[in-house]
Amino acid sequence: MAGFLESGRRLAEESVTWGDTLSLHMTYYLGIELPPLRYVSSVRAIVFRQDSVIVVREAENHFYIVPGGRREGEETPEETLRREVLEETGWTLNRVSPLGFVHFHHLAPRPADYAYPYPDFLWMIYTAEADKHIPESRIPDTYVIEVILHTINEARRLLLEPGYQLLLDAAVKSRLS
Repeated sequence: MAGFLESGRRLAEESVTWGDTLSLHMTYYLGIELPPLRYVSSVRAIVFRQDSVIVVREAENHFYIVPGGRREGEETPEETLRREVLEETGWTLNRVSPLGFVHFHHLAPRPADYAYPYPDFLWMIYTAEADKHIPESRIPDTYVIEVILHTINEARRLLLEPGYQLLLDAAVKSRLS
């Protein structure tokens, strides 16, 4: 893992707590090298539609700009991304490109029955363009309240974690080059 982490350009670090028990240290990186898949728990993307970006609103008005989710079976990262974004947002994707990754390190003992890589895991982050909207493909769940197309400037004004702000800036810059 250490060798792979050195391949990326570090953007930001922060600590978070998910739920009441998962204390994590997060480090955001830019880089296009694919990580060892045994560490990848999730594949996500910043998804653009012309001059807008897809924003997902969760309960309590928490917003995020990286829809996606967990790999199933022997899916490639891109297959996972396409399936998860369609299920979560109802959008198909084109022009999928690697952007970076987020490294998570657990700060507490391994939780009982924890099924994911421990103590370290990664989220792969891509950029993509939203292609076709197929709302009936979205699988309702208790987390996603609403999927919104915001202009890039509107998305920047949301209360996003600093690392995601930096990833958004890098994704916008990559579209211009």
